[in-house]
Amino acid sequence: MNTNELVVTLLATVLTAVISYCGNVLVKNNRALTILRALEPLAKDAVIAAQKLGVTEYLSGVAKKNHAVQVVAQALSDAGFTVKDEQVIKSAVEKAYAQQRDLLKQYPQKEKED
Repeated sequence: MNTNELVVTLLATVLTAVISYCGNVLVKNNRALTILRALEPLAKDAVIAAQKLGVTEYLSGVAKKNHAVQVVAQALSDAGFTVKDEQVIKSAVEKAYAQQRDLLKQYPQKEKED
């Protein structure tokens, strides 16, 4: 085997390994991107659902937020996604609440009974 063949074989081996690694990284990033794209509409729907739940029974703001976070986590889980950092979901729920604050005011909340 001459030097040129050895260099070509070595480069082909290295290039194959690099392409394989890049493919794996892109698949992981694509999955993360899919989760992020799904997170926003799920969070918006979960916030509205939690607010509507507060119409018929008293729920504190924290209880509504926790309910919305659980709904989003369950929806992602049902779709086959796992989010290891729950703070990502909490942040999406908080953002959805802030963006829909005026819309949420149309659902009168049940008052706490003493």
